[in-house]
This record gives sequence, C-alpha cells and structure tokens, in this order.
Amino acid sequence: MNGFERINNVLNGQATDVVPVMLHNFMSAAREGGMTMQQFRSSSENIANDFVDAARRYQLDGILTDVDTALEAYALGAETHFGEDTPAKVIAPISNRIEEVIDSIDSEKIQQDKRIRIYLDAIQLIRKQVGGELFIRGNADQGPFSLAAAVYGLTNMMMDLVNPEKEDIILQLIERCYEVHLTFHRMVKESGADMTSFGDSMGSPELISPKMYKKFVEPFQKRLVQELAQDGIQTVCHICGKTDRILQPMSECQFSGVEIDYKTNLEDVQKTMNGKSTVFGILDPSGVFCFGDETLVREKTLTVLNQFQGRGLVIGAGCALPAETPSENIRMFVNTVRNYRIPAII
Repeated sequence: MNGFERINNVLNGQATDVVPVMLHNFMSAAREGGMTMQQFRSSSENIANDFVDAARRYQLDGILTDVDTALEAYALGAETHFGEDTPAKVIAPISNRIEEVIDSIDSEKIQQDKRIRIYLDAIQLIRKQVGGELFIRGNADQGPFSLAAAVYGLTNMMMDLVNPEKEDIILQLIERCYEVHLTFHRMVKESGADMTSFGDSMGSPELISPKMYKKFVEPFQKRLVQELAQDGIQTVCHICGKTDRILQPMSECQFSGVEIDYKTNLEDVQKTMNGKSTVFGILDPSGVFCFGDETLVREKTLTVLNQFQGRGLVIGAGCALPAETPSENIRMFVNTVRNYRIPAII
C-alpha cells in the first residue's frame, strides 16, 4: 500500500496497513533544500522539488503544499512583507474603511496574481512527479473569516465584531472573501491536488467567542464543504490554538478532515470527530518536533496513536514545523508510526 492509498483509505473510512504520516513542513523542506524562503516561494521548481525531496527523504505518505499565509490577501491588495528567510506576512490592510475593502475584492485578482500562479504551477509539477504515489493536499490559504481579517486588518475586524451595528457589513465582507476563497480551492484542485485544505485560525476561541464563531465562521465553513462537494472536492480545515469549545460545531461542518493543534484535549478530539472527520495533526510542532528530543517525540507520538487506536487519523504536527526542526526528530516520528501496530477490532 503506498502513501496515496493509505491517506485515501483513511479519508474514506477504510483500513490501512499502517497509520499514514503527513507533515506541514514547508519551512523545514525549504531549509533542508538549501533555500531561503524568498528562493523557495519565487520558483515553482524549487517548491516542487523541495517538497518531493522531503517526502521521499522521510518516507512520508503525502505532501501538504504551502508557502505562507498571505497568498490571497496579497493578491487582493493587502500590504505584505517578504522577509528573505521568513514566510510572507500581511502587515497592513487594503484600507481601514470596510466599504473600500469590500469594493476592492474580486476573484479575478487571484486568477491573475503571479505568486498564486507560481504556487499552482508547483502543484502541477508535484503531481507529475508523485501523483498516485503520494497524496497531495493543496492548501488554499486562508478561509473566509481569516481572509476578511487579513484584508481589513485584525484590529479593525475585532472592533467591528463587538459592534452590533456593524454586523451586516462584516457579513458582507466575509461573503466577498468567501467567493474568492471558494475560487482558490477550485484552482488548487484543478492544478492537481488530491484534496484541498485551508486555515481559518482567526476563528479560534483564543481570539473570538464560540458565539461569534457560530455567527461569523461556521455558516461559511458549512457552505464551503457543501459547494466543494458538488465539485467532488474534499477539504481539511485547520484552526490554531485550543479549539475545545468549538469542536462540536466544527464536527457538524462535515469536513473530510480537521487539522487540530496540540493545545486541544486529545481525548475530546478523538471522541468528537470519530466517524465525522479524519483528524490531521495533532503533535506540537515546536515543543515536540523542533525543541524536543527523540525520546519525547516517540512518547508524544505513541500517546496520539494509542488514543486513536490508529484509526481516523493522519498523524503529523498540528501546525507548521519550524525551519530548524531536527531531521532526527522527524525520523523518530516516522519510525514510531511505522512500527505501530493498529489493534484489531474485536
């Protein structure tokens, strides 16, 4: 059974020989490939080759394509900083006037953007190299709520969220961002990804209340799943931080997969998502993978495997690995998973 088959089986509730492994590793893949982040994100060939090389080096089952969290926002006009060896980062909104932001949002901008074209071309190249061998999860950048916060500014967004008089126009902004985001998922899939994924971390309970999540985030996530399904597209939702208070509504969105951060209670994740969504993650990318030792990596990996009994899980880090993540920790992680025997169902 190859990597594509393992992950595909788990997503469809079928048995696998071993638990599949996938890592959110764009920074560490670039570093190991001898690339700065600027060199990495500026070349389709560099992106593709670094991802494929890392996947084969560590015998991963899939590739999660990603370059930063600013693809959509930059294409729409948000001011973005491009560090030589750090991921691109949005540093200023399109405008501090929400009406101007709404008027400026247009799906054609992401279809014409050079950075997005480089990214999509990289997915095509990865498909040519490992399609059908390794599972390709193409990240479609930021979800509707998070994209809205990026192009309007997080401070502006947070202030308006607590103002009842701003509710309608905030929903208009998210709606426009939803249209762009849906388009990007389709572009990623058409470029050769086996499934898509996205981050909506501004919807985390560490930033907004569960009540706000239910009003401003969940409805758009449910629509996204439904509309993508009409096109035969499966997707994974990632929300950073401690998501215990929104696990139940997340499970009701019927995502094919949810990528969960290490701060969330492991037992609650397994019980809530069981039979509803495949869980991706859930190990600490910094404290375990990057700054832990091999003993800690093995211990924490086994804890996750035992909680899930090897089922309904594509194991990895709950968020992006730092660039300096030691190779020996990644190898220990993969070896621990490969040697784990999934208990028989009695």
